[in-house]
Amino acid sequence: MGFFDTIARGWAISKLSFGVVWRDPELLVYMLFSSIMVGLTVFAGALPGIGYEMGMPMFDWAMTTDPEDKTTATGPYFAWIFFTYTIGATFVVFWNCAITYSAHMRLTGGDPRFMTGISAAMRHLPTIVVWGIITGIFGILMRLIRDAAANSKNPAMQVVGAIFAFIAETAWWITTFFIIPMIVLEDKGVRDAFNSSKGLFVKTWGENITSGLGVGLIGFLLVLVAFAVGIPLILLGLVLPGIIAIVVLMLLAILWTNTAEVVVVAALYEFARTGEMPDLDGAGKQVQKHLGWENESPEMQAWREGSA
Repeated sequence: MGFFDTIARGWAISKLSFGVVWRDPELLVYMLFSSIMVGLTVFAGALPGIGYEMGMPMFDWAMTTDPEDKTTATGPYFAWIFFTYTIGATFVVFWNCAITYSAHMRLTGGDPRFMTGISAAMRHLPTIVVWGIITGIFGILMRLIRDAAANSKNPAMQVVGAIFAFIAETAWWITTFFIIPMIVLEDKGVRDAFNSSKGLFVKTWGENITSGLGVGLIGFLLVLVAFAVGIPLILLGLVLPGIIAIVVLMLLAILWTNTAEVVVVAALYEFARTGEMPDLDGAGKQVQKHLGWENESPEMQAWREGSA
């Protein structure tokens, strides 16, 4: 029974997360800002290499060509890539903090406004910058390891490198899952948040997996809706409006799904911290009442009641 209760809670949290985004559409704006800023940093990081390939003299500093006609990036270009990557990571952390704060307020009975999440993120800006740099460094290291493994001529090294990167990224995901809520909701520094995040994740790993699958399923259904709207228009001869409808609705579905994925973290954080289902218009309380607590283990009861 406990296994199916976990699935039910995870699915409920998935639906609650989309409901929060529906109630607070400014969260979509936050995610849109994040996507635009990250896109700009990616473009800025790639621009010197693109410019060099296009033969633009102003970007000659970015790449070098050896006698064998093999092109490699220079030290300054690697430094520029590192700088833009960490800036992009910091943008992601900032806007995820804003979404998390507003979503948590909604799930705990509050009524966030447009500036609520932004103001909360600004109050924690120094910690956000530090965490953004750390995540940027980790991301670059993983990229270098994966690239080195993929480019290796030794098949064994390719496999070992891929496995090592997978294990490292999984461990990183587990140990850092709740860092953003702890930064923006508990005012913790990076070290304290890092030390506490893993413990909360262990409490909710089942709900974490099922809610993630639930968000993915709902996002997929939203994409199907985009085609269900656009394809009939195309079949009626309205080709351009049909294509536009599909593209716009798909982008909206992706934006909504990505935002809901961040909201899920806020919801799981509240559940892990209190043992109570996060709530939106009574939906969470209904799930909790339906499931009941009569089948929970003594350890779960002690955790929920705060005596663990």
